[in-house]
Amino acid sequence: MPRLIEARNITKLYRKGTTEIAALAGIDLDVEEGEFLAIMGSSGSGKSTLMHILGCLDRPTSGTLTINGTRVDELSDLELSRFRNRTAGFVFQIFNLMPDFNVVRNVGVPLVYSGVKSSERKTRCIEAATAMGLADRVDHRPTELSGGQVQRVAIARALVNHPILILADEPTGNLDSVTGQEIIGIFRKLHEHGKTVIMVTHDQKLAHYADRIIYLTDGHVVGEELVEEKSESEADVGEIELIQEPPKSDEQRGMGLLDLVRIAFQEGLWSHKLRSMLTMLGVLCGVAAVITSVSIAEGSKRQALEQIKQIGANNITVRDAALEGEELTQARLSLSMGLTVADARALEGEVSSIRHAVPIKQMAVEVRYLARKPKSRVIATEPAYQDVANFYAGQGRFISQDDLRDYRRVCVLGHSVKREIFANEDPIGERIRRGLDYYTVIGVMQPKFIPGGKVKAISARDLNHDIYIPLATALKRAKKDPMRSEIGDISIMVASGDQMEQTKQAVQQAMIRRHHGVADFSLIVPEELQRLQRKTQELFDMVLKLIAGISLVVGGIGIMNIMLATVTERTREIGTRRSVGASERDILKQFLFEAIAISICGGAMGVVAGWAMGAGVSWHTGWETVVAPQAVVLAFCVSVAIGIIFGLWPAQKAAKQDPIEALRYE
Repeated sequence: MPRLIEARNITKLYRKGTTEIAALAGIDLDVEEGEFLAIMGSSGSGKSTLMHILGCLDRPTSGTLTINGTRVDELSDLELSRFRNRTAGFVFQIFNLMPDFNVVRNVGVPLVYSGVKSSERKTRCIEAATAMGLADRVDHRPTELSGGQVQRVAIARALVNHPILILADEPTGNLDSVTGQEIIGIFRKLHEHGKTVIMVTHDQKLAHYADRIIYLTDGHVVGEELVEEKSESEADVGEIELIQEPPKSDEQRGMGLLDLVRIAFQEGLWSHKLRSMLTMLGVLCGVAAVITSVSIAEGSKRQALEQIKQIGANNITVRDAALEGEELTQARLSLSMGLTVADARALEGEVSSIRHAVPIKQMAVEVRYLARKPKSRVIATEPAYQDVANFYAGQGRFISQDDLRDYRRVCVLGHSVKREIFANEDPIGERIRRGLDYYTVIGVMQPKFIPGGKVKAISARDLNHDIYIPLATALKRAKKDPMRSEIGDISIMVASGDQMEQTKQAVQQAMIRRHHGVADFSLIVPEELQRLQRKTQELFDMVLKLIAGISLVVGGIGIMNIMLATVTERTREIGTRRSVGASERDILKQFLFEAIAISICGGAMGVVAGWAMGAGVSWHTGWETVVAPQAVVLAFCVSVAIGIIFGLWPAQKAAKQDPIEALRYE
């Protein structure tokens, strides 16, 4: 028969401290195709080590090993793993099944690393289980099976990928004698079907089921026996039908992406739901903090821009400083009369870039219509106010020059005031009472959207609640206090945005000159306030993002901690996966993707939580929040990166596990 295995001068050395221990010391061995070989020896003789090397699960320290014409001692880990997956099937003494898998999934583990599609994999697994007499147990887990049935599952797993070599390490060691006879009978049947079987045992009777026995002592072959009179199985295992061999195209493919995703979510996260959820919390909090902070910042930015748009980006406001006490007395002694209508007229005449300079005075007087007392402010101003405020009458008309010249007692209602007093009735011509005087309604302003103010110096008050009257009428009928400013503001409309800076400087100089150097006014330029607001917001954002970053790092550390614990818990699983053909790269991808899956789930929940937190902040504080798509993408990508960064070390640790030591892990 053709030779399947050629081993020449195989050695295996282990180092413990400075001591070198030879598990195998120069073994030469040939195994014919279709042979049943038994390896015997006492504990520590090297028989399991030899089996692991022949099964491509371990590498010799020196020597050459050729299997089916391939020099396996020269292969890389990936090549060796793929070769092992196609060539060798292991049956272990302690079974090494996945406790949470049913029979079909346990049998199908080698096919995962062959790249067999899920639908085909299930069919082949059922066929293999049926061949082992498990047709009625395919949906059961190992804990629901007898010892003999569990070992039959392990044999089906070894056979499902149609290897040319079956390796059994004390396959009956954990079974009673009757069940052990059944299992050894199965190996005899497989041998009769042409399978090459190598069995490690310390039982002389079991060894005599084989064609040939080699004896090991201290890593040396000390004897060989051709079995003339073979033992006969006392159990009737029936006929074993080998399943049909798969297409050759399946042999070169590795683990697919869908299997990687399934392993990460189903076998990693779902198997430990509570622990996975707690681990996700750190990532969830970090992502939520990022999205919330960015949404607040974006909302604040849009709010400020909208405010500036509403009051006019080309506007400058001169505001009375409202001095009190000694400061007020000193200002008047310095011949400054405070803010006056004359200041507005002078600015409009002296500074050529000013289109309008409108004086404004807010009147603190109660307004009443019949028994209704609207919560409104009375604003005394002039006709150009409409252009400066970009705010026009929607019904009737606004204040005119004739109203100013004739000191008419007329008024224009804001949209909200009109609704509060007159509801759906037409207010034009009606009279409302302001203090002791009555004013005739001549118009109603258009409704105007006013964003909530975060930039307090320019916070646009709700103009819909204002009532407008002619400034000249208000000044004539109001009692003049010589110590107080005549008006509260001068709203200046600059002809062009390019002239804002020079206009500001000209207004500053003109006002200082007119007020004799007294600083009893302030200039408000929306663009400057926006820059100041932006700097303040950036600092606030930085603090929030720092908190978010810390949360993400803490979440990443949690992922690393849990993944390290998972690697320890699943050490035997790692060894089992390696024995059926998983490479270091496969194990690395599996555990790394589990870490990424945690961060993906945590990130997704963090996106929802961040949106909810932003909405909560908006509802509680009245601030506008905007969840920007780029913030969601950024936060999600960062969470995935956290999974990769903090999951890489545990994944590498899992991948570097010695498969032999992993299989022995208790």
